[in-house]
Amino acid sequence: MKSLFRKILFSSIAIFLTGAWNKGFAIEYSWLAYLKASIIIAFIYYLIIPVSKLILLPFNIITMGLVSVIFYSLALYFLLSGLSLIQVKEWVFNGYEITRLMNIFLVAFSISTIINLMEKFV
Repeated sequence: MKSLFRKILFSSIAIFLTGAWNKGFAIEYSWLAYLKASIIIAFIYYLIIPVSKLILLPFNIITMGLVSVIFYSLALYFLLSGLSLIQVKEWVFNGYEITRLMNIFLVAFSISTIINLMEKFV
């Protein structure tokens, strides 16, 4: 139970921090939306991703991990946007226009990096 709570807490912190720096990542500001999104991200990150790494191992070796990044980004986007919890759109960052597709990868990278850092240090 403690481990499950920690995973959901890490996911919610990652969502909050990603929304704070990425203006193209929008989530409804209610505790229920954060809870649902956190549970989905915890499910994706701790259950689907390890299984996909085993299944996609040959492709990851050939592409040096690019297939995993694409799979994680698409899984995150389709599950969260399919439930209307998040909205990922294009935005301008320091004069550079970031497209919607690039922003999906940035959001996935940000969330996974924040979760990995918290797991290492906590």
